[in-house]
Amino acid sequence: MLERLIEELLGDESLTRGLSESEAQELLSWLIGLLEEDADEREGRLIHQLGRKLAGLAQRHRVPVEELIELVELAWGEEIPAPPEPEPRLQA
Repeated sequence: MLERLIEELLGDESLTRGLSESEAQELLSWLIGLLEEDADEREGRLIHQLGRKLAGLAQRHRVPVEELIELVELAWGEEIPAPPEPEPRLQA
């Protein structure tokens, strides 16, 4: 089943249409990773739909796919970015 879900992702040219090659590769790698986390048939369909939505958002709003993936992961609570380091203040 996993192999079939991955084949469907890779065979869906509309999923990556309009994305740069690196963005398409990033999106597909991330989606395949989600599928490999023990996705069943229903989850596989949802992951595929998520990929379409992210690709559409990236194209329409010119947002890098990587940033959209980070936002989804942040919403899922998977990765919490470290706060930025404060810039040192110059003293006279």
